Amino acid sequence: MPESVEKQIGIQIARIRKEHEITQEQLAELVDVAPETISRIERGTSIPSLKTLEKISAALHISLKDLFDFKYRQKPLPAIEKESMKLLTFLKAKKADDIKMSHRILKSIFEQIEKNYQPKR
Repeated sequence: MPESVEKQIGIQIARIRKEHEITQEQLAELVDVAPETISRIERGTSIPSLKTLEKISAALHISLKDLFDFKYRQKPLPAIEKESMKLLTFLKAKKADDIKMSHRILKSIFEQIEKNYQPKR
């Protein structure tokens, strides 16, 4: 017997959340729900509202449609995309001024690396 849609969505959310290396608690904070709510959704014991699904998909940086595409991204993410997603998830919880300052700092660091980098011969 095939699994229920609720269970499949829960499995999908858990898989993508783990792929992004964020905890249920971190996802709950981004979605503004209790961690237990995320746990129940992932187990398929709670049916989330459309609004909650929209928030979850935004927090995971995927489209709402992708939550229902159970063949979505079966292969692991490339390392650069995985690290970018982790950075986006981290920044999403920060204030705009902190993000601007972080951007300036990172830009400066990368400019120095590019300026001073000497490839090994």
